[in-house]
Amino acid sequence: MTTQKTRWTERSFNFELPNGMLPFYLERLTGTIVRLETKFKNVAEEVLSNKLDGKWSVKQNIGHLSEVDDVSLIRIDEILRGISPISSAVFETKKDYNTMTLDVVLKYFTESRVKNIERLKALTDEELQKSSLHPRLQVQVSPIGLAWFHAEHDDHHIVRMNEIISTLLK
Repeated sequence: MTTQKTRWTERSFNFELPNGMLPFYLERLTGTIVRLETKFKNVAEEVLSNKLDGKWSVKQNIGHLSEVDDVSLIRIDEILRGISPISSAVFETKKDYNTMTLDVVLKYFTESRVKNIERLKALTDEELQKSSLHPRLQVQVSPIGLAWFHAEHDDHHIVRMNEIISTLLK
């Protein structure tokens, strides 16, 4: 493929989404767990810890997704409480994921992701309609919008992890 991928910070989002889209986003968010386990379970630990071009390793990308789940839980509660704008994103990882085994990093991710999914599933139709200002995008976002944004963010990082692996295993 020769097409240059769009940078995450250059993407724009329209968060006007109906409640009926939530099951589809929850499926994508759940599927990330299996995708990560399947894609990387047979890759050597040292490859998964290797930074490509001075950027995050595969393990750091997975750890970042875990930390984003933690922020997403905070953001959902902020939306429900009417806090606007919601909390900012995670730009640096809080832990040294490269010193952990893939199993440990995936366990942390799975635990964070399951909490996020369960929180979204517990919301009422009325709560799903609430919104607050997204700090970077400067648009209103609802919990459904966050779920979609989060699923898109997963795909963004999985594409990067695929690039890392394909480059390092050439």
